[in-house]
Amino acid sequence: MRLTRRPLQNEGDYWRIRGFLRDVFLLNGCQERSWHVARLDYWRWHFVKNCQTCDPIPEVTSIWESVDGQIAAVMHPVVAGEAFLHVHPGFRTAELEIEMLAYAEDFLSSPANDSQRKLYVLADEDDGLRQQILASRGYSRCGRPIHRWWRDLTGPIPDVPIAVGYTIRSMGDVDEFPARSWASWKAFHPDEPDGEYEGWGWYFNIQSAPLYRRDLDIVAATDGGEIAAFCTLWYDDATRSAVCVLMGTVPAHQRRGLGKATMSEGLRRLREMGSTRALANGYDPPADALYRSVLGNKSAMQSWVKVF
Repeated sequence: MRLTRRPLQNEGDYWRIRGFLRDVFLLNGCQERSWHVARLDYWRWHFVKNCQTCDPIPEVTSIWESVDGQIAAVMHPVVAGEAFLHVHPGFRTAELEIEMLAYAEDFLSSPANDSQRKLYVLADEDDGLRQQILASRGYSRCGRPIHRWWRDLTGPIPDVPIAVGYTIRSMGDVDEFPARSWASWKAFHPDEPDGEYEGWGWYFNIQSAPLYRRDLDIVAATDGGEIAAFCTLWYDDATRSAVCVLMGTVPAHQRRGLGKATMSEGLRRLREMGSTRALANGYDPPADALYRSVLGNKSAMQSWVKVF
């Protein structure tokens, strides 16, 4: 089938891509062969708006369409020098993947040194087609696998004891943004000087995202009001599924079960809303250990890199 590539052109295209990802997620049996719609929103409202990790979205996002205008595939980076390929299973062919990779190598790669460029691409551990294509084009595996964790929410969620001196509750109003932002800084930048901290304004963008709900922004707070841990879940009622987009514990409060307690509370709330599946990605051993204890089911994807 003939497909045509074009850039994302307007806000309507962005919302069409959201619908495309929802359809693909369901067609793939609620597995993330392509992104969950929550990850697309997190990319836009956090990575692009807050972190500015790549050029503006219209400049880096490509859409492949059929002659009747149906979206067959979408590709973009999260940070410079990588490409995320989202492909409709009904349109997926080796020819399409090769075309997408060739375009990414030309337009999404980043400098590796003065004379070479590099590009990173992900492939699922059981995706033989993409792995074969990547190997044939000179890519090689790099880094540790990224683990995809999930749990079906059809049964009860076990209670998790809450450490003495802490309360598990929803995120507060704007007056709690500074405390919530500081907790993120300490959780994600434990070895960086506190003088590098840039403030809490970024959280307005997080709360502006379409799937954000304050009742699914769960925090563990001390009796004195300090935020010690957090678990932010974004629920998509169109697919009845949710993604953990932010999860962390301040180092001074670790090893007290606060991560497990906040996530378990979030899962209970999701189940009451009608959610049937929760998902999270583990990028390091501590995250994997937490998600293993709360979610339990796992698959893996691998990063591949080409230097050329």
